[in-house]
Amino acid sequence: MISRNVAQLVKMAKPRSRKVVPWSVEEASRFLESARTARDPLYGAYVMILVLGLRKGEVLGLCWSDVMLDRGEIPVQQQLQRVRRRLLHSEVKTDASESMLPLPEICRAALLLRQKRRAADKLAAGELWTDSDLVFTTRCGTPIEPRNFNRFEFRCRRRACRWVQR
Repeated sequence: MISRNVAQLVKMAKPRSRKVVPWSVEEASRFLESARTARDPLYGAYVMILVLGLRKGEVLGLCWSDVMLDRGEIPVQQQLQRVRRRLLHSEVKTDASESMLPLPEICRAALLLRQKRRAADKLAAGELWTDSDLVFTTRCGTPIEPRNFNRFEFRCRRRACRWVQR
């Protein structure tokens, strides 16, 4: 019998932390242009993330009742996250995250475009439509799974990379 865990004797190299290299303004603009021309359903979400710096959960938890297009403001108060196999609306991570942000024209335009797209989705879905106050939903009106958001973004990034190489 072995009296101790011999695996603890192995010295492992510490993993290097990845350095995040933010996009330049030009790269972000190309990404958004690619998403807009491809009519990506999450174009508005990408705009909110890149322009306002919102987190994925904050964008997915954004409700129409909170958006103040006429005043040009948007409150960041809640987020959508998966907790123990359930999608939950919860408060944002920190008190500092809770804020009222000005709504630049590019964000306002993206949200107006989202309203039109949502109306078209609702009409197309018919009886399958699930009514919710969320700004960003699936084609049937249900909340977008946060993990699926990453897949949408990955596809859009690939498309943007191909667009840049042309």
